Amino acid sequence: MITLAGRDAVRVMCLVGSVFCWGCDSEPPMPAERQALPSSTQGDLPSISARAPQANDWFEDVTERVGIQAGYETGRSAGRNTILETVGGGVGLVDYDLDSLLDIYTVGGGTIDPVTSVPSGVPGHLFRQAASESFKDTTVEARITVATDYSHGILAGDIDNDGFPDLLLTCYGRCELWRNLGDGTFYSDSEPAGLTVSGWHTAAAFLDLNSDGNLDLYVASYVSWSPDNRTAPEDVPPPQQFAPQADHLFMNQGNGRFEEMSQQAGIRSDGMGLGVLACDLNDDGVPDLYVANDVVGNHLYLGRSEFPLAEIGEASGLAYNELGTPEGSMGVDADDISGDGLPDVWVTNFELEDNSLYLNLGHGQFQHATSRMGLVGIGRHLVGFGTGFQDFDGDSWPDLYVLNGHVQYHSRISPYRQSAYLLRNRDGQRFEDVSARAGSWFSIPHSARGGAAGDWNNDGAIDLVVSSLDEPLVVLRNRLVTLPPLHLRLVGRQSSRDPIGAKVSISRPSRNLVHFVKSGSGYLSQSDSRIVIPIEPIMATVEIIIHWPSMRRERFSLAAQSGYQVLVEGHGTDLD
Repeated sequence: MITLAGRDAVRVMCLVGSVFCWGCDSEPPMPAERQALPSSTQGDLPSISARAPQANDWFEDVTERVGIQAGYETGRSAGRNTILETVGGGVGLVDYDLDSLLDIYTVGGGTIDPVTSVPSGVPGHLFRQAASESFKDTTVEARITVATDYSHGILAGDIDNDGFPDLLLTCYGRCELWRNLGDGTFYSDSEPAGLTVSGWHTAAAFLDLNSDGNLDLYVASYVSWSPDNRTAPEDVPPPQQFAPQADHLFMNQGNGRFEEMSQQAGIRSDGMGLGVLACDLNDDGVPDLYVANDVVGNHLYLGRSEFPLAEIGEASGLAYNELGTPEGSMGVDADDISGDGLPDVWVTNFELEDNSLYLNLGHGQFQHATSRMGLVGIGRHLVGFGTGFQDFDGDSWPDLYVLNGHVQYHSRISPYRQSAYLLRNRDGQRFEDVSARAGSWFSIPHSARGGAAGDWNNDGAIDLVVSSLDEPLVVLRNRLVTLPPLHLRLVGRQSSRDPIGAKVSISRPSRNLVHFVKSGSGYLSQSDSRIVIPIEPIMATVEIIIHWPSMRRERFSLAAQSGYQVLVEGHGTDLD
């Protein structure tokens, strides 16, 4: 997230690039309610009322109705203008009690001492979904009330293969591992598990790098900021004023402990990581790691069991923009947006930088395609964070949402609070901005950061939960009419129980679908890991082929009816 104070040279370069791009593919006009406010209101904005809900809205704000009361605290009220306040926090959609209903965990953030700038953590909240589409705060009942360090990210994964998802919080300070006991409660296991490294940790992802059936852990680090009692700056300082912090790779030993292997694996120490994605990007059956860095090039590590890992970010085409320069990258996701069966990569960036879409050319090569897919200029004046590919309208093509919000309180270019975007995938050819009919929440600006997507009410439509800075958590219900859904959960046996890196091919009369089992996608958040398949009326069976991370390939034939199915590795028909 490149901030602009003291960066005249960079500002001039960005403005020149912006003018150049406007000349070749200018940004379409924004609706009046989505335009940036005048410079006189660039700090805290006056209260703005959301427009009234409309019949064709894609999303409805149901936060109050479902009983969610929580939010992310930054400590901004201390008036210290620290860079720590800008990163924000995420939210998780996780079925922690395995009752087939998604629950919600929201990261708490922290406070900042007004004299010393020393941060303290604020506990997060766990909400269990009950009957009648309502949620109950079970934070105390689940025994996760202890305040961690100043927290940012939430990641879920079954690290001990007991069937229940464990939770990892990334923090400024030390990460916190909450081990799921399977009885509705958790216990803190960070120190026994060996996750005791201190620093500024942001995004994280699970994957089984050495194919031993246990989830390993990659944790991205940001910059070497430390609190002090000097006079607070006029606004948040840029990340270039701080040295980068090295990322960490922890290998799961299978006995409840992790061992750091960052140096042996060749993990670079020059990144400023804010996003991490684990996904099989080169289609070789092994999950890879993509790291979205702020103001420096992005990294791509090819997954393999031998160390050191091969880092090919620059060679793959995923490190920079189309001009060959690094950007202020934050959120990241991957999906097959063009229909060729390969995962394409999307990264949100800072203002005066277009968000980056990279089309997968195969064999580990990618091509910058923001312009080709009609995304040039959309949100260029904004700062993108939370994001993700999801088929929101049920037409079998992955759509895209982008959450925005500035990192400076008084920027001269764009406001602190900014509107979110909703982009519809038009048959794999281009994206269409449909934000004007996304819903009332999208009609007003927010200081948004993390977002989690998932069908929390099991009606087949993918919903959103959004975390913003010093604002209440928001639950958005997808109102679009969809086909009856089949919900799939994959369970590995030879592969890790959470088979990160698996590729799922689904045969349907209208169009075949491909899903990728990922970890870390979005921004500091955990989306629903289940696969939602719309059942078409003429379908009698659903044919599914799974390429497991163990290299096993199986076919599953299911009755074409809505419901919840668990597909276990080894229970299908072998194809090799």
